[in-house]
Amino acid sequence: MYIRPYLPKNVQIFLFILLSLTLFGFSVQAQTAGPLEPGGLYGGIEVGSKGVKATAIRVTANEEGYGIKLVYAEVVNTTIMQLKDNRFAPEIIRDTAQAISKLVARMNGEYKVPLERINIIGSSGVRADNPQDLINAVREKTGKMMSFLDVETEVQLSIVGTIPQRYRTKNGGWSDNRGISMLLDVGSGNTKGGYQIIRQVPTGEADYDYVTVGIPKGTVSFTNEINQAAGEAADLAVFAQKAKELSPVSVRTSLRKEMERKPGLFNRQRVYLTGGIVWAMATLLHPEDRRTFVPISAEEIDMFYRMVTSDTESLQKLLNPNLTRRIPNRQTRLEAEKEIESVRNAFSPRNLIAGAEILKAVKTDFNLSGKRVRFARYGYLSWILSYVRLQVGEPNP
Repeated sequence: MYIRPYLPKNVQIFLFILLSLTLFGFSVQAQTAGPLEPGGLYGGIEVGSKGVKATAIRVTANEEGYGIKLVYAEVVNTTIMQLKDNRFAPEIIRDTAQAISKLVARMNGEYKVPLERINIIGSSGVRADNPQDLINAVREKTGKMMSFLDVETEVQLSIVGTIPQRYRTKNGGWSDNRGISMLLDVGSGNTKGGYQIIRQVPTGEADYDYVTVGIPKGTVSFTNEINQAAGEAADLAVFAQKAKELSPVSVRTSLRKEMERKPGLFNRQRVYLTGGIVWAMATLLHPEDRRTFVPISAEEIDMFYRMVTSDTESLQKLLNPNLTRRIPNRQTRLEAEKEIESVRNAFSPRNLIAGAEILKAVKTDFNLSGKRVRFARYGYLSWILSYVRLQVGEPNP
């Protein structure tokens, strides 16, 4: 069962407004549904397949309408997708609700976000037969209602929040970026993405449609599928072989069906990758690159796949790099080492193998060779930020 989120009635207007945003550029025209309180704080908490993410923004009035600044972001790792009989386990529900409660309290107590302006939403990748049990637990802990996004809504918000609106050309001018770009999010519970296309409306003003893709295959869900086929007692070599056997009939078949119905996915020349396994790959292959958008080549996806799936020695070498010579700057090196440690804590070897199989399928079926591919470092916050921005369009309580 999925519950559509409550979004403002003027959601399409605000999606259009948000098209003027770059990842860090928050200047929006004043087309709100009601008066805006200067300096107002708004928050969002997302329950994803591998964790609970909290985001708070400060909205200030300005001559152009209002500006938005990120003031707080935090991620708490959880194991919500460790299902039992396709249901959220009671102890997992308890731990997730407790994590949400702590984040709500912190957002309200330390960052002074009014409780009525904190939204709690579930990612489309969080799938089980008993979502109402989680909803009830969250309401009991926080007094607030939780709702779930569907894939289409989540992808639209992610596109707006992740892909910059324009890019600078070689001659110094600007060109439309979203018109030639697409987003792919390889999550824990599913793989989803899409792109934006312009549509002319009778008034002559530009409007936008979104083409979305989504398959129920993610790093954790595919790990569970492989575990069932290989057996929980299987060693990594057997697990990797079973993953290789399952990928063509499980992951790639699902991707091809989506692409047959939406050929535009194949033709986009700029691809923005997000999701936990993409973050892990970019962190392990390019720990020194701290940029917002990290270049990733098709060859590097193949290299990551080989190192993760070939043998334990290669995997351990990948997970434990010596950065002393590679990153001379001590502060940058410490940041990279901390992030690599986070990768080791977030992904088991089986998760990495399953994720690498999905990335290889994505590389092949979306023909990433020769395309401009970037890892969007802050993509994990993009759609929750967009969701919160949409709430700003509602009248003040």
